[in-house]
Order: sequence, then C-alpha cells, then structure tokens
Amino acid sequence: MSPYPIILAHGIYPFHFLFPRFLCKDNDPNDNLHYFRGIRSALERAGLVAFHSRVSWGARVEKRASELKDNIVRLTEGFKKWPRVHIIAHSMGGLDARWMIYRYKMHKRIASLTTIGTPHLGSPEAARRLGRLGWIVALCGKIGLDLSGAMDLTPRACNCRNKILEPFEQANGVIYRTVAGCQSREHIFLLARKSYALIQQREGDNDGLVSVRSAMWKKEYLVDVIDADHLNQIGWWDGGRAMGTSDRKVFEQRIKEFYLTLARNTLAS
Repeated sequence: MSPYPIILAHGIYPFHFLFPRFLCKDNDPNDNLHYFRGIRSALERAGLVAFHSRVSWGARVEKRASELKDNIVRLTEGFKKWPRVHIIAHSMGGLDARWMIYRYKMHKRIASLTTIGTPHLGSPEAARRLGRLGWIVALCGKIGLDLSGAMDLTPRACNCRNKILEPFEQANGVIYRTVAGCQSREHIFLLARKSYALIQQREGDNDGLVSVRSAMWKKEYLVDVIDADHLNQIGWWDGGRAMGTSDRKVFEQRIKEFYLTLARNTLAS
C-alpha cells in the first residue's frame, strides 16, 4: 500500500468556514461539523493518514490552486516527510487540483487525483446564476467578499481550461479518477431542486449541481456513480434517500465506507 497521505480538497463555498474555529478545526479528531463530515476521522481510524486542505472561499481557480499548493507543501514539510500525496477532491476542489498540478508542475508530487462531483465540463447552473446574479458577484467584490470563482465553473470557462490542460494531463503520470453522483429529484437537497431540473433538461442525470457527464470527465476515469446528491457526497444527510437507504445512521456508515474503499484503492495504485 502507498505510504503517501491523502489530502481532502473542498469545494467553492466551504460552509464550515462559517462555524467558530473552536467548533470546527481542520485536521481535528472531531470533524462532525467539517465540510467533509466525519470523513477524515473515519480514514484515520482505519490507519490511513489524511489531511484537510483550506483555500479561499469563493475565489478563482488560479488563487485557490496556489493556496492548495502551499497547503500541501506545508503539510508534507516541503515534501521531506512525504515525497508525494494523493488528493481526493470534491466539486471545485477537483478543478483547483488539476490547475495546481499544471500551473506549478506538481505532477511528480501528486500520485493521484480522485474527484467527486467535480464539474470538469462545467455546470449550466453556474452560467445561469451568473447571468442573473452577476451584479451581486461584482458588488460583493467591492466590499471584499470574493465570489468570482463561480466564473470558473461555467461550461465555457471549463472548456477553455480543458483545452489548455489536456496535452499536459495526457502525459504527466498522475492517475486520474472520477466519481459522479446521481439521484431522482425527490431525493435531491431541497435548495438544489431547481438547478437539478435545469441540468436534467440540458445534460441529463445529475446530483443537483453537477451532471454525471460533467463529473465523469472521461469515461476511462470513471470509478463509480453513487446514489448521492452534491451534499450527501461529503457526508452530510439532507433527508430523503441516499446511498441506498432512508436511514441517516446507515447513510453515514455507508458514505464513510465508500471513502475508505476509495482511499484504499487509491493508495494501492
């Protein structure tokens, strides 16, 4: 099994940032309020080494990629403690990681990248919201609240970025894996049902924010399509049904088991 640690990379709006630090600290044994709810602690109990990363709320991929690199350098003590790492990223975290590997030529430091619910091909919901609420993004920027990262999640932005990345990614030696989520509308998190309908109409099956096609990226990278909406994918129960159950405790057990299996398969590569 690989001796390298796992880095958990969060999405664009990590809601755990809103909680007081004493209630929710990165890399703390009690991670029940963390973005990755109970995931790191489950991996650690199984004997694996895992860390949370922390990058800017709502920022552009360029900035977040730089911060992710700094996180990894710090956690590995300049790669003296571990020469390489594995990344498991959710949502925009996967885009941050891909750009980081390219931008800073980190391919010799990243053994693998596994993305969960990452909009590799973009999300039409991001384009819709920017079309209607772009003025809010601009206004927030003027008062110091950066929400501009949504601009990097549109299909157009992702298509342009993929064209830049593809030649490098084909030959850089990093192992890429993807996981997609798919549920029916009645089981999707309530606040994501409107976006679910839009994405279903345009791109088919989705998790409320990202289509299976976009999360899959390339067929050869797809590991699994799981019964989980975008929130379920990081260990949070939002009612309804997920991971084949309507029981919250069973769901929490199954999503942790999923991450553990994903991590073990990643480390064995």
